[in-house]
Amino acid sequence: MDTAAGRAVVVYATLFGTTARVAELVAAELGALLGRAVTAIDLAALDLSGLPGHDLVVLGTSTWNFGELPPDLENRLPELEALDLRGTALALFGVGDQLGYPDTFLDAVGIAAERLERTGARLVGRWPAAGYAFAASLALRGDELLGLAIDEDNEPELTAARVVAWADLVVAEAGLAGAAPAEPLGMTRGAPGLPGAPSR
Repeated sequence: MDTAAGRAVVVYATLFGTTARVAELVAAELGALLGRAVTAIDLAALDLSGLPGHDLVVLGTSTWNFGELPPDLENRLPELEALDLRGTALALFGVGDQLGYPDTFLDAVGIAAERLERTGARLVGRWPAAGYAFAASLALRGDELLGLAIDEDNEPELTAARVVAWADLVVAEAGLAGAAPAEPLGMTRGAPGLPGAPSR
């Protein structure tokens, strides 16, 4: 098994493909930052026994219907929460429609975060709620979301820059920043005026 520092993986639960596409963007950006390939894997096909031992696990999910988990995440969440992920940083991102489902935006992220606390993983990558237009979310804690919020329905033009800024934040909070090059490939971090970007 590869045990070198900076070992990361992106896992996703998708319904119509949007979460999978964003997961590939996240994996590519993390790979650029860490200087090594990061794989995006569909949760439905994942051997969960391989997750412990990673320095960073990223979980991406959509929110199904009105505040529900997508079927693949709902089915495998008991297995996930039974893992021992002590010593692992866990980052979450969610894909949703803040205008079509304003009262349940990113609820799956909030549900997953609460359940996965039982693994002993350390949650990183909280994301400012400022700049979004939702009314309520189970992922909201104070003025921050428990992970990156992506809205491909209403703000697709912001996705790439949000992923870049969030990946940078996740790598730093996970303590993996020493492995990062000066800039990720193809993007400039900290795009001025980006809604929903951290100011720190």
